[in-house]
Amino acid sequence: MNTEIINGNRIYLRPITADDTAMVLSWRNSDRTVRNFYYRKPITEEDHLKWLTDKVNTGEVWQYIVILKDTDSPIGCVYLQHIDPATLTGETGVFFSEDAPAGQGLATEAVRLLGDEVGFNMLGLLHLEAKVMTKNTASMKLHENAGYRIAKEIKGETCTDGEVVDSTYFIKDAPVYRCNRKPVIKAKTGKIAVTDDGSIEVTVPGSKSITNRALLIAMLADGVSDLEGVLFSDDTESFLSCMESLGIEFEADRKKCTVRVKGCNGHIPNKQASLNVGSAGTAARFLTAVLGLTDGGEYRLDSSDQMKKRPMAPLLDSLKDLGCQVIYEGEEGFFPFTLKPHGFSKAEVTVDIEKSSQFLSALLIAAPMSSAGLTVNISGEHGLKYVEMTRLIMKSFGIETAETAAAHEAATSADTLSDIPRAYRIPSGTYRPADYDIEPDASAAAYFYAMAPILGKHITVKGLTGASMQGDIRFPEILNEALKSDAPLTIDMNSCSDQALTLAASVINRKAPTTINGISHIRHQECDRINAIVTNLTKAGIKVTENGDDITIEPGKPNAADIDSFGDHRVAMAFSLLGLMQNGITILDPCCCSKTFPDYFAYFDEVREMCYN
Repeated sequence: MNTEIINGNRIYLRPITADDTAMVLSWRNSDRTVRNFYYRKPITEEDHLKWLTDKVNTGEVWQYIVILKDTDSPIGCVYLQHIDPATLTGETGVFFSEDAPAGQGLATEAVRLLGDEVGFNMLGLLHLEAKVMTKNTASMKLHENAGYRIAKEIKGETCTDGEVVDSTYFIKDAPVYRCNRKPVIKAKTGKIAVTDDGSIEVTVPGSKSITNRALLIAMLADGVSDLEGVLFSDDTESFLSCMESLGIEFEADRKKCTVRVKGCNGHIPNKQASLNVGSAGTAARFLTAVLGLTDGGEYRLDSSDQMKKRPMAPLLDSLKDLGCQVIYEGEEGFFPFTLKPHGFSKAEVTVDIEKSSQFLSALLIAAPMSSAGLTVNISGEHGLKYVEMTRLIMKSFGIETAETAAAHEAATSADTLSDIPRAYRIPSGTYRPADYDIEPDASAAAYFYAMAPILGKHITVKGLTGASMQGDIRFPEILNEALKSDAPLTIDMNSCSDQALTLAASVINRKAPTTINGISHIRHQECDRINAIVTNLTKAGIKVTENGDDITIEPGKPNAADIDSFGDHRVAMAFSLLGLMQNGITILDPCCCSKTFPDYFAYFDEVREMCYN
């Protein structure tokens, strides 16, 4: 067990010893403590000593006595337990002496010290959780003041003595992640294995892009659909929350990664609702289109601050052209706004996809609700891989779309729309329910493919094949072609632009400069990703030249640097690769990965440990 003293402003934490047993039991068995704990049974000295031996001394539980500096007297305990190596999460708790000074925030300081110094710094955890009885207002306030946020609230949980209470679950996220640090807690996700030939096989979560498309289409279908391989992350949870607010019935099993959806046959049950799409671009665009074209109602849509900066005007302009009334609360073309739909006023519309192909996908998915079908004309240029994904998923649920020759040529060859007119025709109809298997996420897989040449290992991703409908499936081929060439290269990343960041972090190992182009639209995603590439590589000592929306990266070895995630999950994950090349790489705000890959850094730790040991 670690014996380090942890100093705070008014208190310090000292590791518990067997000599503290009588004192701790007097606190732990006090009426106030027992009353506020779910586990009501008083603890005996024999049980406590066994607990010290079995749990504390083996590092399963980290418990400290809280000492008041002014008097050098012990006033309480804080503990960290139930550490989950699959998610790098631990549960914190606190109990104080009846005689401890009240109302001075000492317990808050103790919990903050334990979490920051032990949980995040010593152990390298990514999350801390705390379970509190909602009626315990002092503990509720304590955790809020210690930097925790409310994760969920549960009505009616049973204590060991049979009392039923309401519970509030708090969570606190690590502010930084040190890529080179070997934490005391070794990550064990259960998702990584060594194959017979010595390769590393990784099981990544389901595709976010496919999950949210499948959820929306299943929601519109006429019957019950069973979705397998569902991703559960911030983005998909936002989508499910919106479905619930709209009156859509579903059953989600987060352990089995399944969702059963009872479709509404194209008729949204709740005609009035207030939704928050969070930071999910798919939820933001897809739900807006469906609600903007449904048969009446009024829907207020809000979002995270991050999503408020992302463009919505092209889609909303198309909806207005089709008869939807849009009422903005702030800047036009951005969240929040209210939709007053009136169905489809005509059978043809134009959408500008220059800034996002999601605008087109959203209209394609919503179009079958039209009684006469819909023709969607396209302006602007953008890769169509995600549009093709949308069409394939629609087909799996019984709706086929038709395209003009120009659109087909662009989608299957150049992957960029030409300047000549093009359109998609979507028939009126009803989605059929389906049993649908969601592919592993090719975007998540890309980070592990990029790790392979850095670590000198062969890494595969279970269940992901070249037949995937996801555009990012091309990334391994692009990376391999880049790394085996010693000549200056220009690489068009239009077809898998989410991985421009990953490629940028990888090509510094080449012997010649690399220019990445075809990525102008990534300035308008979760952050300005071109700026993120330039900023972070420059901080790491790599020379980068920005020419309009193209960037040229010179080869080099990174130096130690603090990587700014800009609140963007893909920035955090891509630049973690630098931590495999150089010590001293720290990712700021690593938990932004929860948007699409909540356990990414646990995976990262485990793969690194397997390769370095």
